[in-house]
Amino acid sequence: MNKKMNTVVFILAGTVVNLLLAIIFIGFLLFGVSRLAPSIGDHAASLVPFAFIGGILLAMIVYQKLTKWVIAKFNLTDKLDPLFTSRHRKKQNLN
Repeated sequence: MNKKMNTVVFILAGTVVNLLLAIIFIGFLLFGVSRLAPSIGDHAASLVPFAFIGGILLAMIVYQKLTKWVIAKFNLTDKLDPLFTSRHRKKQNLN
């Protein structure tokens, strides 16, 4: 497989992992809100959006760290295409 295909597969697998992480973290945070509900009463419902946002942010942070670790651990730098490249290449001096 070439670098571009490796990168596409890596991104697709990473997206699935990121979604699973988000579902897990949102679930844990919603579980925490449900455990707090008896003590805070009606205000528990106002914490639900924060649980969703917090779960997504936690998933993004863990995914970013996990991606860096996987790339370093399995030495994938030379097997993946860079995602963001400059559109303007420096002109080489032909002299």
